[in-house]
Amino acid sequence: MDSERVFSINTCFVIQATSQVAKVMFESAVDILLFFRYLLNISGQIDMLPADKARVQLELIPMIREIIAEWFIIYFFGTTPSESHSMEDFSSQLSSLQIDGNGDKGSWTDKLGSINFTLDFILILNTHCSLENKCSQSSSSFANPQNIISLVQRLTSWILWGQSGKKSYIFGHSTELASILLKHGQYTAVENFLRFVDAHLRNENSSESIQSTDGEWCVLHHLLGCCLIGQAQGELLGPIKEKKVSEAVRCFFRASSGAAADALLSLPYQAGLQHHLSHTMSDHASDAVWKVHYYQWVMQLLEQYNISEAACQFALAALEQVDEAVVLNSNGFTIDLANESANTIKGRLWANVFKFTLDLNMYYDAYCAIISNPDEESKGICLRRFIIFLYEHGSTKILCDGELPFIGLIEKVERELVWKAARSDISARPNSYMLLYAFEMQRMNWRKAANYIYLYSVRLETEMAVRNYQSPSVVFQERLNGISAAINALHLVHPRYAWIDLQIGGNHFRNECHPSKKPRTVEEQSGNSGVYPRRQWPFIGIEKLEDEFVLTYAEYLLSLANVKWMRPGNETLPSDLVDLLIETDSYDMAFTVLLRFWKGSRLKRELERVFSAVAFKCCPTKVSSSGIGSTDLLLLPSKDDTIIHEAFNGNPSVRQSNRNNQLEVLELYLDKYKRFHARLPIVVAETLLRSDPQIELPHWLVCMFKGGQQKTAWGMTGQECDAASLLRLYVDYGRYTEATDILVEYIVAYASAKPADIIHRKRPFAAWFPYTAIERLWCQLEESVSSGQMVQQCEKLKSILLGALQSHLHLLKGDSEDAVSSAI
Repeated sequence: MDSERVFSINTCFVIQATSQVAKVMFESAVDILLFFRYLLNISGQIDMLPADKARVQLELIPMIREIIAEWFIIYFFGTTPSESHSMEDFSSQLSSLQIDGNGDKGSWTDKLGSINFTLDFILILNTHCSLENKCSQSSSSFANPQNIISLVQRLTSWILWGQSGKKSYIFGHSTELASILLKHGQYTAVENFLRFVDAHLRNENSSESIQSTDGEWCVLHHLLGCCLIGQAQGELLGPIKEKKVSEAVRCFFRASSGAAADALLSLPYQAGLQHHLSHTMSDHASDAVWKVHYYQWVMQLLEQYNISEAACQFALAALEQVDEAVVLNSNGFTIDLANESANTIKGRLWANVFKFTLDLNMYYDAYCAIISNPDEESKGICLRRFIIFLYEHGSTKILCDGELPFIGLIEKVERELVWKAARSDISARPNSYMLLYAFEMQRMNWRKAANYIYLYSVRLETEMAVRNYQSPSVVFQERLNGISAAINALHLVHPRYAWIDLQIGGNHFRNECHPSKKPRTVEEQSGNSGVYPRRQWPFIGIEKLEDEFVLTYAEYLLSLANVKWMRPGNETLPSDLVDLLIETDSYDMAFTVLLRFWKGSRLKRELERVFSAVAFKCCPTKVSSSGIGSTDLLLLPSKDDTIIHEAFNGNPSVRQSNRNNQLEVLELYLDKYKRFHARLPIVVAETLLRSDPQIELPHWLVCMFKGGQQKTAWGMTGQECDAASLLRLYVDYGRYTEATDILVEYIVAYASAKPADIIHRKRPFAAWFPYTAIERLWCQLEESVSSGQMVQQCEKLKSILLGALQSHLHLLKGDSEDAVSSAI
């Protein structure tokens, strides 16, 4: 028969026999206890002597209780099934790999959790007493009854008194038993065992109390705390887990309250306490030093299981002991705190408090931990972690709402935010630059706020040059928001100081944006090195920012139309930008750019060019006349324009509707901007006539030339845009009928003046007519008759013109004579 199987069967025999013996002994002891209590109850009836009664109460009953407790524990270990390891228990998974080649120990661990595999199996297989050797002496036969009786005695003796077998106070071997079971994850069994021991000893009147035995009471609570923590890190959730953690905290604090340093340090590694503590403490260390080390160990244990709230309690408890330990050390005690100063230890502990409170989302407590930290290096690390944590969890509002005053940390916080902004993705949310802007605005640092939000806009532009954004309009909108916010912030500053200093953070930002292997900047790659004010001057005022806003808004509108504009590499005025805006029907923005960047005569020339382009879009056929001022046109017809025009020819109603809409736009903007340049109606009319000499000028445009019927009595005089100018245009483009009609209209109006206006008309130079243009009209009519073109129509126009001129000259002669006579 296999020796391993025989050993397993013999072990089962021993454990079964032990549990049966324990059950019989336990029941017998209980019966005896009941009997003695019965005797005490009837002591008066049986005439029991007081001495005998006192002996029963003080000696026999406590002894029987101890016997009951002993056999109950033996029976408990023999009948309580073991627990299986949790799937999350790393130690069990590691042991199951059997990397040490010891397959014998690994084989029985698979039986954990089975009903028949009780706690005694774990105790037997993890002890080095002779019990295991006795069970395996016979490798080919079962143990005889005599051997089983001997093994039962050895097992019960070892459970009660340990390896030595020397009888001491009750359960003196409990810490070793608990350590073995704790090593194999039998948390529930250990808890029940230790609670029974603690309850029994609390109720025991014996002088051999566990509190008086070299800190064993502290060790018991230490092991119970480890057991409760092991249970809490399992599958427990909600209130049950919180209760376990709370009880474990109480146990650890109780364990530290007594003089238990030596006893706790003597525990095996599996029982919890780390061996390196024995090397960091001197032989005569005070209670304060011991508590500092012990609290730190418990803190690390709780941190290992992510129990932050409880770990924070022990970190704070350790902080309370540091000053006392240092004071004792300065008074001559041989105390060793790992050769660290008090500030270093406090800094480490406050850093742990910060970490735990941050894990619990207790931001104000985390802030308090930062400002309480005496170690400047540790404080800086915690502050950086605090900001990063707020970024990652979307809780950056707390930095800007004034809830945290950041006493003495304003510059450090700002430096960390700048560092974060320079190294984070510009598209990340929350945005670092916006956070800097809000941070400075809350503290009324308007200039810094404007500086950071403007750098955000600058970086967006730089990123656009090196990235291919799917929605550039969104990026332009963000840039507009940044520039607008910068302008608004600078308006809160005194005008003398309302400017942005790009040397603050600007160079740092550029260095972070581009790799060191490519020293070229985006400006050099794209040729954009000078149009922006920020690239020419390190200081930018509100006016330059407003210029930037106008150009960026224009780019935004172009992006909505899928049109891209490259800014020139110098301070050239953006004429091509205006062209694109007109082409995409962004008229308001086009005129805004004009009025922003052009002044004086240059503005007038640009207005003429722009209105010529707008008028050209109103023409029914966009065919330019290369012989007449073609260089003044803003947009020349292209092949695409011809294709589009041919496509529209198939639908005259659509073409007419588009033309009417364009004419309405032209009327709107011409009426709005002619006050900047009086010749604009002339430019518009000339463009229309140039595109189609036979086009019918809009009625509203003709009215602009006439200036209202109330002025016709004064002849054809007026501003630059007057009826005489319209007459010249008609003559220049062969519109003789319209020219004759307008001339006759004004001559008739001149002759039919009201009586109140006649006296004004007779004054010298009170009225004027374009006689040179009239002469040209007459000559053009004669040339047409001579050439045989439209002879009948031209003869008719000549007769009308002749009659009107004769009447007009006769009237002028009479007015002249009246003027001379009135002068005499």
